[in-house]
Amino acid sequence: METTRAAPDYKIYLKVWLTLLVVTLVMVFFQNRAVLIGGMMIKATLIVLWFMHLLYERIDFILLMVVSIAFFSILLFGLIAPDGLVM
Repeated sequence: METTRAAPDYKIYLKVWLTLLVVTLVMVFFQNRAVLIGGMMIKATLIVLWFMHLLYERIDFILLMVVSIAFFSILLFGLIAPDGLVM
């Protein structure tokens, strides 16, 4: 007996992609540290939850991943941002 799967709903992927595009445009036009850090965290979280399918995991695992993403986003921004300063 062969089972069939329902066709995947690609609308959510399009919505997430458009959200990522809007966040990227906001980051480009408002080049403020808070906006850049927030944008990086939002984008990383969206990518991890939907494109890496962590949305359907247990809540404690999701929180661990979100906190890790936030920590490393801030760390990487702190290490990279001084290189962009004009002297």
